[in-house]
Amino acid sequence: MHHWVKTALRDTPGLRDLALRGGAMLRSVACAEPGLYTLCYHHVPVALQDRFAAQLRFLRQHGEFIDADTAVERLAAGWPRSDRAFLISFDDGYADNVDVALPVLQALKAPAIVFLVSAWIDAPPLQGRERVYMNRADVAAWCAAGLQVGSHGVTHARLSRIGSEAVAAELSQSRHRLAALTGQDIVHFACPWGVAEHDFDPTRDPGLAQACGYRTFFTTRRGHASGPEDFLLMPRHVVEPHWALFEFEALLGGRKRGWWSRGAA
Repeated sequence: MHHWVKTALRDTPGLRDLALRGGAMLRSVACAEPGLYTLCYHHVPVALQDRFAAQLRFLRQHGEFIDADTAVERLAAGWPRSDRAFLISFDDGYADNVDVALPVLQALKAPAIVFLVSAWIDAPPLQGRERVYMNRADVAAWCAAGLQVGSHGVTHARLSRIGSEAVAAELSQSRHRLAALTGQDIVHFACPWGVAEHDFDPTRDPGLAQACGYRTFFTTRRGHASGPEDFLLMPRHVVEPHWALFEFEALLGGRKRGWWSRGAA
């Protein structure tokens, strides 16, 4: 899709809504190809807790929820041809991920991973009286619930704008700091913003991540993973807790089979 079309849809809510409703008439999550579909959330406000829960219940009808390590194991072994699974991820480590999302995850027994910016845990940006980002106690609660932590860098730097040594420092320092904080082996990295060429160098940065000990490098390109060749450019669907279910159908779903496709071969 041309960039100007994407921009028009993004900046015109009515047009976007119309386009996605039309897309949902032709596409369905029930028809999505087998593979791993990773969801990328950020904020989950308390007012949207019920809608967030409804989204997860809807997706669970069409596949199982698995954690990042299980996803890697299945992808490495060759993804089963009939399986569809969802990995829930959160970027930046907002406090509402613990306050609002965590109770839903626990109630639905859904695993998840939060990609934390290591420097923000002790020195969060723009923190006023209200707690915006997860602190050490929040991270401990997240881990105690059996959920995973990954790296989102030390400072949330745009990797494409810094040199190789600085990228390596973002990767390695955040990995070691988060491992010391959580007691987990930090082997999953989510690139800030995550758009190839614009936010990271696809010929440089995934390889640096691998050299620093990461098994995966998550991006924000839409799609699904189906094998180990995806490890260093893992697709993710950026989603929002306010979305209606038809938006998931349109953006994650596969093409429906019906009268409109019978003539196609």
